[in-house]
Amino acid sequence: MWWSVVLGLLPLAVFLGGCGAPSGPHIRVATATPQQLAEVENEDVVWYEFQPGDVVPVQLLFLGAVEGGSQAPVGFRAKQRFFFVTNKNGPMQISFDGRTFANPNSSQWVIAVMPREDGKGGQLGWVIYMGESGDPQAELQKLVERHAGSQ
Repeated sequence: MWWSVVLGLLPLAVFLGGCGAPSGPHIRVATATPQQLAEVENEDVVWYEFQPGDVVPVQLLFLGAVEGGSQAPVGFRAKQRFFFVTNKNGPMQISFDGRTFANPNSSQWVIAVMPREDGKGGQLGWVIYMGESGDPQAELQKLVERHAGSQ
């Protein structure tokens, strides 16, 4: 009798086993050559890898209701291994293990409006969170406590 249950669950197990993250080439961004980046341009899925300590320039560009960007790239330093996974048929996703996708709360952003130091209007602070805990408030609190302890 138990074997009928096992046989009944077998198709489900085979289906779920095949539902892993899509495969595609893995490229380490910090060390990629122009040729390696060009070779994956037309791939459906690409796993862009970052390792702890990797420093990658980021060029910011805003389009739509606002426009602007950074004149020079800003520094982006990886604190842990993670991947940006691009997919031509869907949105970019994040992976922290190189096999599965992180939950939707693992990437969030907040915009703070505050006065400029010169007193002539306001300014924006744009905070982007990426983390496995999915709790940007807790991560921010840790950063504040660490900064307060170092003074």
